[in-house]
Amino acid sequence: MKIFKQYLKDPLSTIAVNTTIFIAGCLFFGAIALFGIVSELLNDNEYQDIRQTHIQQHFDEQVKYDEMIKLLDSISKKID
Repeated sequence: MKIFKQYLKDPLSTIAVNTTIFIAGCLFFGAIALFGIVSELLNDNEYQDIRQTHIQQHFDEQVKYDEMIKLLDSISKKID
């Protein structure tokens, strides 16, 4: 506790330590953000293929849905 009391008495060392902690925190979180961005860019091709497959599945489902509607309409016309 003696070191902590001396730390609080000297304003210049207080500012220096707090600034150092702040800069270290900024660098740490900046490195984490940079790592996330770089890994996203490197793996973008895999995700792009998955997205294209997913979009194609939706398109295929829509085509099947449209065919079902046409069949139901033709069945309802034959019943009437």
